[in-house]
Formats: sequence, structure tokens, C-alpha cells
Amino acid sequence: MKKYISKSILVASVVLATACVDDITSLNVNPKAYQSGLVPEGPFFANASRNVVDEVTYGMSFKIWAQHFAETTYFTTSNYTLTDVGSGFWSSLYQSVLNDYKESKKILLENPSFYAGVDKNKLAQIEIMEVYTYSLLVTTFGDIPYSGALNPSLKSEALDPENLTPGYDDGEEVYSDLLNRLNSAIGNLDPAVDNGGDLGFGASDLLFGDDINLWIKFANSLKLRMGIIISDSNPSLAKSVVESINVADLISSNDEIAQLQYLATTPNTNPIWVGLIQSGREDYVASNTMMNIMEEPAVDDPRITEYYTVDNYGGYSGGTYGTSNAYVNFSKAGAKVTSPTWPGIIIDYTEVEFLLAEALAKGFSVGGTIAEHYENGIRASMDYWDVDESVADLYIADPDVAYATAIGGNDIQKIARQKYIAMFNRGFESWGDYRRFGYPVYNVPPNPGGPFPLRYTYPVSEQTSNGEKYTEAAAAIGGDDLNVKLFWDVN
Repeated sequence: MKKYISKSILVASVVLATACVDDITSLNVNPKAYQSGLVPEGPFFANASRNVVDEVTYGMSFKIWAQHFAETTYFTTSNYTLTDVGSGFWSSLYQSVLNDYKESKKILLENPSFYAGVDKNKLAQIEIMEVYTYSLLVTTFGDIPYSGALNPSLKSEALDPENLTPGYDDGEEVYSDLLNRLNSAIGNLDPAVDNGGDLGFGASDLLFGDDINLWIKFANSLKLRMGIIISDSNPSLAKSVVESINVADLISSNDEIAQLQYLATTPNTNPIWVGLIQSGREDYVASNTMMNIMEEPAVDDPRITEYYTVDNYGGYSGGTYGTSNAYVNFSKAGAKVTSPTWPGIIIDYTEVEFLLAEALAKGFSVGGTIAEHYENGIRASMDYWDVDESVADLYIADPDVAYATAIGGNDIQKIARQKYIAMFNRGFESWGDYRRFGYPVYNVPPNPGGPFPLRYTYPVSEQTSNGEKYTEAAAAIGGDDLNVKLFWDVN
């Protein structure tokens, strides 16, 4: 039985004059249309949090590249021929996420409350979410505007004429700074502060409903992920980062997932429902890649009934990756995934367990054994998808799954294969894992337009509005191409 609680935490309080709205519909109010001092910091924080989760929750190009899905009619994504693929992701994270976090911080600093500890928690929460957002950008594009980014940096300020064309910072240096910022933010979180009711953002905390202990677990879990991402490119730093974490401060159950619970009514629904169901689109079916991997062991993976719908023949089948596929013939995304209320995940217990297994496989000291964390990751995923424990037991006992004899040529491949299955619908993280592992083996499209994509290209708008700095950045990373390896991708 699923243990996690779908908390009713999509609640954002907006105070405009004498009005007060205490549910997520407050996000319908445009926080950018305001006079300085009339809007508190909460709505900006809530709006930014919603937007960043939306980006990683939908992200169909990530899901296609991770081969969770295949395309039907238009298969430019699966043939790696997309142009200007990163423009929406870039503009959303900079303009709709980072700008709003910065605005929230400005308002908070200019209008401190009577409770300094609560304000300190809020600033730490903003910092954690900024770190998370920048980590998405730097692992996707490489070198990015960072130290000179966000101009106009705040909605309430005029353009800075001296900073209309910000330079790009070295991606590896940005990443190192993000880790330092994350450490400081973790140290500033305090669940026992003197308060007037809220410990942090209160109802505007859409992730944890003002539970600072869960913020501590989320931040440490994010730190674990960020440490593991650089474990091949900078093993000494990665080891230091990972081993500095108290394992007790990590997400340790499905009750503690960093997620945003969507609602049943628009515009607060899951963007997958909007993009696939409400729109009536018939562009995607299950991929034969994921389907074949799930069906490879003697015991079929019981999660397949949750991940996908049955096909026309009462079974489960995936379309051929990289070609056209008849929508009516194949399995599609399952009812849970396409539900308007299905939560959007930043990081969960399943991922944490697989990260710990990988850490041990690479010689890091985090407690437990590889086999224990590997099995915990599978069980956490089964539990999340409502698979009965006895059914999960049968699957884990299969020699192709049991750690000692599992499919895979080494420890990392065993972990990578099961993590890939467990991270279904988490396209961004699965794409990142494949860039690190190169495993499990993906299908090669019949007529690819180029090699497998290893990054997003910079937006065309950067070429036209920030041409000199764009040219410098492109040269620094080895060219603005989809198949250029980034600093952390050395395998």
C-alpha cells in the first residue's frame, strides 16, 4: 500500500489590500502587477515554486530522450533534430522562476517581520530553490549567466543599462558555488524558531506545507544528488560533499517526497494532463525501450500496469523509437500519470536510495550496503506506485532483479537499470542519468539527425540579443551543439 500522503499543500496566501485568499487559486493573481510594498513575499515564492515544478514535470523532450515514450506522427525529438529546443526551458527558469525568487527575497529583506528566525528560514528556503533551479540550468546548458544574471533583476526595478548583456559563468565554477550556497542554506534552517504561527513561508510553501524538518531533508537530498552528479568528473569533491551529509537528514520514506500536489481544477492541474489529455493530443505512446526493459526478467515488472495503459490487444506494447507509430495500436501513459492531480516531483525516496547505492559502488562511505540501498530503491518505487508488497517480493526475488545476480555487467549497471525503471515519467533525471551511465542500452533511431543529445542548445534569442557573450560561451564549452559533453559528463 502506498505510504505517502498527498498533502493538501497547494496553498498560497496573497494579501492585496484587504483581500486574503488561502488556496492555490491565489496563484491566478499576477504577482508581477503590483506596487512595491503591497504584495508580500509569499506569492512570489509560491509562483516560482509552481513554475519550476511545472518545467520538470512536463518536459516531454526529456521524456522522449529518456525513451519513456515514443512519438507517433512527428518524430523530430526522437531523431535528435530539434532546433532551439532549450528556449522555453531557459526563459521560464530565468524569467518566471529565478526572477520571482529574487523578488521574494527583496521584499523580505526590505520588510522584515517581528520574527527574525522565521525570516531566516524563508531566506534559506529561497536559497535552496534558487540552487535547485540553477542546477537545472547548468546541467542542461553548461556555462550560463549566473553572477550577472537577472536583468532587470527585479520586477520593481528599472533595467540596469550596464548589464543588458550578461556574461556566461563557467559551469563547473557555478556548480561549486551552488554547493556552497546549499550548505549555508541548510545551516540556516531551524525548525524550532520563535514564531507567530508560521515557521517559514506557511501556506505559500507548496512543497512541504511549512514543515522545516522536511526542508532540511529535501536540501540534503538535493546535495546528495548534486554530489553524485559530479562523482565521475570530480570524485574528490563529490566524495567530500556526499560524506558530509548525515544520512538521517535525507528523505527516508515516501511520506517525505519533495513534490507539489496538483489540484483537479484549472489552472492548477498537472501539466501532463493539460498537455496530453485536455489538449486531446495523440503524439506519444509507450516506447519499446522502456517496455522491453521492464519485460526482460522472467517475472514481468508489476509497475507496468501503473505506468502504461493496455494496448488494443489487452497487453502492453511500445512503439518503435524514432519512427512513426499508430497511436491506437500501442500503450499510452497510464491513468495516474495523466491525472490532473498527480503530483510533480523534485526528488523522492526512491531516487535517494539509488543515489546511496551508487555512492557505495563508487567507494563513498554512507552506511549500509549496495544491495540494501538497491533493494530499498526498488521497494520504495513499488510502494509509491501501489504495488502490493507480496508482488514486489516476487519481483525482487527474480534472479534477473536480485542484486547478486541482477542484469548488468557491474554494480553501476545493475543500479542504473533498476533506477531507470523506477524513474519513469521523471524525464529530466533519467536523461541526466543516461548521460552519466550510458546504460541501460537505448534503442538507436533508424534515421537519427545526429548523436544522442547531451545538452540543450542556447536559445536563439541569446544569439540575437547577447551575441558577443553567446559566442564566447559557445566556444568555451566546445560549441553550441546538442552533442557537446558538459563539464560533469566524462563517460
